[in-house]
Amino acid sequence: MVNRIDRTMWQQGLKLSVLSLAVIASLNTVAAEQAAQTKQDNTPATAAAKKKAAEKEKIEVIEVRGILSSMSENLLNKRASDSVVDVITAEDIGKFPDKNVADSLQRVPGVVIQRDGGEGATVSIRGLSSDLTLSQLNGNFIASSPGEPSRSFSYALLPSTMIERLEVFKSSEARLDEGGIGGTVIMHSRKPLSMDQSSGVLNVEYSNADITDKNEPQYSGIYSWKNDAETFGMLVGYTRQDRTNRSQSSRVNIMNKNFLYQERKDNQLVANGAKGYAAQSMVQEVLEEERNREGFQFTSQWRLTDKLEVGMNYFRFTLGQNSILNQLEYPEWNNNDNYWTDVRVDAEAEFVTGIDYSTGVSGAQKLSPIPRINGEYKIEESTSDTFDFYAIYEGDDVKSKLTFGRTEAEGGPSEKYRAAYYANEASAFYGYDLSGKKMTTYMDPNMINNLVAGIGGQADVGATDSSFITGTQEEKYASLDIDYFADWGIIDTVRFGAKYRDGKIHRDSRNTFYLAKDFDVAAAEAAGGIDLDDDYSRNGGIPNITTVVRPESLGNLSGVINTNLFPAVDWHKYQQHLVNNFQKYTRIEPNYVYGVQEEIAAAYAQADYKYENLRGNFGLRFVRTTTTSGSSDKILYRLDWKDAKGNQLPEAQQRVENFVYIEKENTENKVLPSANLVWDIDDNWVWRFAAAKVIARPGYDDIGQFQTLRYTSNEYSADRSAADDFDPIYDGEGWVGSGGNSALKPLESTQFDSSLEYYYGKGSGFGVAVFKKDVDNFVVPLIIDTVRNLPVVNFTLPNAGGKQITAGGDGLTVRNFSTVANGTNASSKGAEVFWQHFFGGGFGVYANYTRNNTNQANVELDGQKVGESPLIGSSKYQLNFSAFYEDDLFNLRASYNKRGPSVGGYNASWETNYYSAAYDQIDLNANYNLTEMLVVSASVINLTKSETYVHLGNDTDKRFIQNAYGGRRYYMGATYRF
Repeated sequence: MVNRIDRTMWQQGLKLSVLSLAVIASLNTVAAEQAAQTKQDNTPATAAAKKKAAEKEKIEVIEVRGILSSMSENLLNKRASDSVVDVITAEDIGKFPDKNVADSLQRVPGVVIQRDGGEGATVSIRGLSSDLTLSQLNGNFIASSPGEPSRSFSYALLPSTMIERLEVFKSSEARLDEGGIGGTVIMHSRKPLSMDQSSGVLNVEYSNADITDKNEPQYSGIYSWKNDAETFGMLVGYTRQDRTNRSQSSRVNIMNKNFLYQERKDNQLVANGAKGYAAQSMVQEVLEEERNREGFQFTSQWRLTDKLEVGMNYFRFTLGQNSILNQLEYPEWNNNDNYWTDVRVDAEAEFVTGIDYSTGVSGAQKLSPIPRINGEYKIEESTSDTFDFYAIYEGDDVKSKLTFGRTEAEGGPSEKYRAAYYANEASAFYGYDLSGKKMTTYMDPNMINNLVAGIGGQADVGATDSSFITGTQEEKYASLDIDYFADWGIIDTVRFGAKYRDGKIHRDSRNTFYLAKDFDVAAAEAAGGIDLDDDYSRNGGIPNITTVVRPESLGNLSGVINTNLFPAVDWHKYQQHLVNNFQKYTRIEPNYVYGVQEEIAAAYAQADYKYENLRGNFGLRFVRTTTTSGSSDKILYRLDWKDAKGNQLPEAQQRVENFVYIEKENTENKVLPSANLVWDIDDNWVWRFAAAKVIARPGYDDIGQFQTLRYTSNEYSADRSAADDFDPIYDGEGWVGSGGNSALKPLESTQFDSSLEYYYGKGSGFGVAVFKKDVDNFVVPLIIDTVRNLPVVNFTLPNAGGKQITAGGDGLTVRNFSTVANGTNASSKGAEVFWQHFFGGGFGVYANYTRNNTNQANVELDGQKVGESPLIGSSKYQLNFSAFYEDDLFNLRASYNKRGPSVGGYNASWETNYYSAAYDQIDLNANYNLTEMLVVSASVINLTKSETYVHLGNDTDKRFIQNAYGGRRYYMGATYRF
């Protein structure tokens, strides 16, 4: 596992310490080569030019091997930095220490990763949301849009083989782009002039997970070429991964304080029994996702002269995510004397922990639609294309870099539909229990046999539909950065530059309808369009459950799905029924859209200084952001549901929809100071201090999402009240709604860092750091009752005897309005400790621990306090520990990571947050060198089969909300280097 590292020793002129000498010795240096020749100049050189030439002569090529060498290099880079930075370098060409980039980052102090299907997907730093981590490729934004546009980079798109090293900045510098309150992650891709001539790597790997039991391949390769003069080179990289993710979860869908229930036994109230609130909806679900990831990279470098270099990068990433969702749903529809027999309550938590139901408890046999069998079928793909060009000029006194590029992404489903079937006669009883931090359910064990025999299983027409979201994201950028190597006393280097970014996102909604084979599409479009009333689901086209139900319970379930039976539909059969009998028609909705455009202009000036044993930088960054957001807001009037004979009306006669497109513009100017100070106390001790003001912008969905207001008339509510799925909140008379908040302010943070680091021995070190972030305007999701002024509209109901209805007015209460708001005066403070030590005989350890405390901050909407919440996404602590062994032929590493309790969204009804319980996991990695060129590897991810658990409130962990399991995954592969 040989890796070439070109390293400029101590760019600021820091003397070569005892540590660096020890590290170089431990890395088994084979040869030091001259990397550049100093051009002779007859003119007198300035002091800065002499220093520059000396730095060029200090560039050396070091052959390094394995985990020890890579971690030593990481530590050396950390010490040499002028700010609070952690660096991760690849252990070998084309291979990170972990399975993907996000997995590598989780070992950095203060970093928490979020997993998707067992794979690292997003990154949070020092307890803040992943949306507040700025992730860049080669110093620029990279678009990734899996349907819903997001500021959080999806690491699942980026193959690790294309990355040479990672930098994690926890303190800011003026030269860094704004946007990372938590921190900034910069990924540096491989370059051909940094690699050997005609070199590369080929990797083949297979994976298997315990809950999929499929052997699936992954291929990757890199080839790099350069001419003999090493002035021109090209690099090509490719990777493909086929993987099945089978995530399993049990969760509470809705948990509000709508109805207070008392303990019951045999359908009788328990005297002085405990009282509590029950979940409005619960589900057990299995999501099977066929994930196909493909990545391509082309990079070229051309050194036109010894002072001028130009180059370009092109990256294309494709992620296919076809999926099938199987779901059992348990709504609250049967919470009455006709069905329930027993109600169990945790008195302290005011929480209903379980209910048993029977269809004959009231004497007469009643049909129960529960459990309802739900499903979703989706075909989805996301793509990301990024192109950039750069030119670097490096003179005696100055270095400048011009960059411009474009990144764009599009993604989302091309087809998606949902369907549902009621249990009805198929199940005479069922029940659930939420005690013991898990959901346990049961139902009639004959339910599947009954469904196969045609007993029960009627289709839920109202829950059978298709609606999905697609999105595009793009950004054009240009920047100029100039470094002037000054001779101004303690001022070492002056940096200044400017950057312009023009970013846009667009999100729209689509529907797929399945129409009769003889349906005249052209005529329907000419007559006003095609809608849900033309779909197969509204015209008797839903297949009978006997033709699509699986004859056996869904299998290979983990411990988070605790049930005696899991009836499910074979969604491949369902899809084939649609293909055989109908024609597909996809409608792009003209109204359910929103877009956000951001024009960002920034300029900065920064000075790097050195005085005796002190070094660092200080500077200012000015940022002007003009945000234009537009959305098609919707007002829906639900007026009547049945005609005079009790027949359900067509959808077009039930409701009236009005849309209005509203566009808003806002401009913010921010001045962001920053300062970093490093004191090299001696050859072993380093002290750092950093202070900065940083900003981040709210999520696109938070500011751009269209608002929906829904009015339900008394007539409509009365007609619906007898339905099994009647919801008194959403189906009762009056207004409900949801939507974004275009008035959200940018998040601002004033933050401080201080650390003391001790470096000793062969690549060993220890450090402790403290940090504090004062955050304003953080974003909190919440559901509240609010007040709106709405236009007055009059309606006549022809199917209700000409009844007149008036909707609208001033000061109207909108119930359960789902939106977001700014929080103020939040504080996040904590401490970090890291330790890295190499023992004799090839053994070593690396460990870090981060502690984070956040306060209860105010949440405000329209200038009014509506609640309190800690920082969303913050974790109480983070622990990482790795132990490894390596020799010339073999290396083995065991890694343990643990994330403490984390803060989730805010539940306004309970006036508290959701919390994720502590989560820990163990991973194993091993490599064996068959030859100098060929390495075989094996890994186990999530050896401990760890599950996640979410509860409501931090006063108790007994209010169950969710537990989930992504699987244990095994890898076996081989890497050939040439």
